Amino acid sequence: MFSPSADDVSIPAEGDIVVVTTISDNTGTVVFENSSSYSPGVDGHVHIAELSELVNAAVLSTFNAETMLAAGCRSASCTLKVSAADMATASSHALYMWRNHTDVKPMFATQIRIRSVMEGQPMPVSILTAGMEGLTLVVGAAYRLEDGNVAWEQATIEPDCSKDYFVVLADTDEVRRTTVAPNGSTLLYYTLTLYKDNKQADCITFNIDDKTRPSVATHFVYLNLFGVPECVTFRGKDVEEQELDSDFGYAGRKYVRLDAQLTERHKSHSGWLTSEERRAVYDLMSSPYAYVYVEGELRRITITDVDSSVVRPANEPQSVAITWR
Repeated sequence: MFSPSADDVSIPAEGDIVVVTTISDNTGTVVFENSSSYSPGVDGHVHIAELSELVNAAVLSTFNAETMLAAGCRSASCTLKVSAADMATASSHALYMWRNHTDVKPMFATQIRIRSVMEGQPMPVSILTAGMEGLTLVVGAAYRLEDGNVAWEQATIEPDCSKDYFVVLADTDEVRRTTVAPNGSTLLYYTLTLYKDNKQADCITFNIDDKTRPSVATHFVYLNLFGVPECVTFRGKDVEEQELDSDFGYAGRKYVRLDAQLTERHKSHSGWLTSEERRAVYDLMSSPYAYVYVEGELRRITITDVDSSVVRPANEPQSVAITWR
């Protein structure tokens, strides 16, 4: 289950009971244990609330930044156990989630189903595999050949369902390699299609953005609401500001600057966003781990301010600006 499902655990009781709550990581190591006495309410039940915060904190405690752009299996869960004296123990495999999302099914762990991707943009895509089997991923790409004709190439991948998520890298270079792009061809668009027992379960379409100059694009990689890496690109202007922090005082008879520190601050504008992209940007604003992708490297950032407003009804796309350092 996703962690919000654990926010209201109900235990029938005729009197005071002692409830033991235990959270273990994927290696079986106990990271949290608490024993408390509870009294039932007027409905004859003891209600244990807000366990999702404990689950999410336990998952983040094992986070490794070096795996942000790594393909393969990924864990984003823990084992939650709730037990009361003289009663059965309830145990669950609880997945990270910071919104009220409870539907566990074969799907891509993202809110965007139609994406615009640029050359050189990182694009990790995660498949929910916890408790799943019989999953198949088909990577398909359309190419324009040198003679002007169009060809469709595809490849099939069997996701490893041994952990919670299976991460594939869906950047343009990786798609060309996976689908064996014809020599001299131009990539037009591509799709990732997820099948469960040979029935389509989910699909993402990637359109190639050949209008935005790479020099004006800012790529942000962050943990989304599923606790897996995702990338959004801001195509608007980026304003860079420098700020000097220091102390001033007298050294002898001279007025000098002490402990000078020059800090860099950016204000990035998203450009026009679809409703799906806007929800992804909201995830970026709330993410516990956010990075900017610069020259092939990830650099940790902190978002310090947000400039966002929504006008309804709206007859034009919306945009967002964030300040980060």
